Amino acid sequence: MATQWEYKTLRLQIGFKGFKYEELEAELNTLGRQGWEAVSTLAPGAAVEVAVLLKRPRG
Repeated sequence: MATQWEYKTLRLQIGFKGFKYEELEAELNTLGRQGWEAVSTLAPGAAVEVAVLLKRPRG
């Protein structure tokens, strides 16, 4: 049987000076301990927001 996945989107607002990488790292580490794995990012043209896509096995 194939693995079934659940997905999550972490949205990061980009401010005037970007975003704080330490906060991003802390959030990703927290989600990683919960079983989430970052698999991709999205940054639409002229983005004011970056999305990190995460997945983990369902169940």
